[in-house]
Amino acid sequence: MPASLIEGLIGGIGLFLCGMRFLSSGVRGLSDARIRDVSRLLTTNRAVSACSGAILSLVLGSGSAALIAVLALVNGGILTPFHAFNVLAGVLLGSSFLLHLPFVPYSLIASPLILAGISLKLFAHRRQLSSAGELIMGAGLLFFGINLLEQGFRLADSHPLSMIADRYLMQGGGSALLFGTLVSFLVQSARSSIAIIHSLLAAVPLALSSAGAMVLGGCAGMALIGLLASVGGTMAARRVALTLFFLACAVSLVMLPGIEQMLAIARLMPHGYFRAADFASLAWLSTAASAGMAVMLLALSGLLGRRFKPSEHGTNSSGTLPSQPCAGYLDQRILTTPALAVEQARKETIRMMTVAVYMYADVREILHDYDARRADTISQHEQVLDSLNHEITGFLASLSNAAASPAVSFVIPGLFQTVSDIEHIGDRCEDILSITIERKEKGIVFSDEAMADVKLLTEAVASSVSLAESILCQETEIFPAEQLYREKRRVREVIARIRQEHFERIGSGVCLPGAALLFNDMVTAFAGIADLCWNIAGTGRRSRQR
Repeated sequence: MPASLIEGLIGGIGLFLCGMRFLSSGVRGLSDARIRDVSRLLTTNRAVSACSGAILSLVLGSGSAALIAVLALVNGGILTPFHAFNVLAGVLLGSSFLLHLPFVPYSLIASPLILAGISLKLFAHRRQLSSAGELIMGAGLLFFGINLLEQGFRLADSHPLSMIADRYLMQGGGSALLFGTLVSFLVQSARSSIAIIHSLLAAVPLALSSAGAMVLGGCAGMALIGLLASVGGTMAARRVALTLFFLACAVSLVMLPGIEQMLAIARLMPHGYFRAADFASLAWLSTAASAGMAVMLLALSGLLGRRFKPSEHGTNSSGTLPSQPCAGYLDQRILTTPALAVEQARKETIRMMTVAVYMYADVREILHDYDARRADTISQHEQVLDSLNHEITGFLASLSNAAASPAVSFVIPGLFQTVSDIEHIGDRCEDILSITIERKEKGIVFSDEAMADVKLLTEAVASSVSLAESILCQETEIFPAEQLYREKRRVREVIARIRQEHFERIGSGVCLPGAALLFNDMVTAFAGIADLCWNIAGTGRRSRQR
């Protein structure tokens, strides 16, 4: 196999995955109420969602790029699975139209996007502009990776794809479907994959029906790109990508027995700007397969959306947090009903607390077993908390101006304080993550006694976190005031004892200055989390008693 082919394969897929990561991270960083409002406007119903997907595919000039963009929006929590399936139906229709239109090569837009994205990422001072730069850079890397793959897999007489087709694929059927899936996955361009398959008709003694089966397999190849793009993403994105792949395989297998009849109909269609009649027939066959997938997605989107819908308490059926970084319960229209608006704000506050609890659990794990993916998850949770803090406080400010009831006016300050405290818990967790990363990078090792103290401290603070969550979430009028008092006294005694033992280790020379500073910062961060949890518990208790 030529070295250039291996280089194109490894480099293209690597840039592809890197671009997907930056694209998803940029979407998360930009997630706010305005973007959510735009997404709602573009996904009001199935027809509008499908039109939005078709336009996205036409603007990007690539069905694969549009598919990746949709998965990035699902990763960022902008789109729900229901909306994503409807938008993907439009993406499939748009990508089928692209086969019959002139196109702009990826290489012409990839480099400018990368340069613009890096410039914004490095030099922008505002967080939103930096996130926009990350998004643009990710899109550029995606296009560059697609172009690199396409360049490496252009067909030649001695190309490995020609030899595979010549040796194994003369019978068509299932083997031709698999070959088409492989070509579409490697090339990541429907037009280029059809060009490769059309070239095989002249290079090897291949029947047109076998070439048509390869084109049908290309639909599954495009969906397989989505599976690759969802690696490392959220559960919702992986489920959407997996559903699309299974649906593409099902459509390809259903259409395979009637391949001869469909090709006969395709020959009657206008050739457009295609010079070769066979190429036009294969393009129309691909259009028919994409249209069939789009119809099935539109028909099944409601059922699939309900199946993948997160539960009310912030977790989905798999027990993981939903990816949505924006508020799901808040709507400006309910401000006219203050009592309902307060309850919706309370639900969103509870969801915010759930995110903080998951974040703290990840911090506990990373102290003893560092994992880069878990560190990235902690950073994503912090972005969710920041976004929710911004939206909830804005909603409460509007509610405070609109509310005339004394009971509602009494609850709002407590919710303000609770939301702020939860957001600060996220900040303290991020401080602990930064300390852990610094300790790892500098090679600083805590003594066995210090690590035992860290474990004791994390467990003590964890009980305060659980107590705060239970008081905030419970709906009864019974509150463990005595338990809260005992918890505060116990945790403060643990912190005081750990600090005293830490000073003794410093005095005896067991603890070096660098390790001493990091350990002290870590204890301070954990103590801050405990104080914030007690504030949340006390505020929640008082608001319930009112």
